[in-house]
Amino acid sequence: MLKNKSDFDLQQFFPYQLSLLAGRSSEYIAKIHRQEYDLSKFEWRIVATIGQHAQMSAKDICQFTGLEKMQTSRAIKKLVSRGLLHQQTCDRDRRAVLIQLSAKGLQMYTEIMPLVKQQEQRMLAGLSGYERKQLMLLTQKLSSQLEN
Repeated sequence: MLKNKSDFDLQQFFPYQLSLLAGRSSEYIAKIHRQEYDLSKFEWRIVATIGQHAQMSAKDICQFTGLEKMQTSRAIKKLVSRGLLHQQTCDRDRRAVLIQLSAKGLQMYTEIMPLVKQQEQRMLAGLSGYERKQLMLLTQKLSSQLEN
């Protein structure tokens, strides 16, 4: 138990600040994918991931994005119903289903990526090039340290 209130300052607690930053940055990017393309944050992650990798299984999407199986499944189902994704059975493993962007999904991905990159640049505008590189390196280092 803490001896007095000054022993802990939530505003100086790194996990708390990181959580706030993650939420704020996610909302900042969401201005584009939610307002202009009607994509939830989970749907956006899936579209961006498949756009980057061309074709993936739902399991691989979960691993790459860090989304839970249920979140991924619901988002995929909605994206398929909107005509943004196609699903097909894998030739090598008939139990696996591969997911890829449809023509409509690819068009959306092609339109949205420059806008998202511009939004990222605006978000990072207050940092120098060196600070941006350091931020990315430190973020990756912390992430890999937490995997152990």
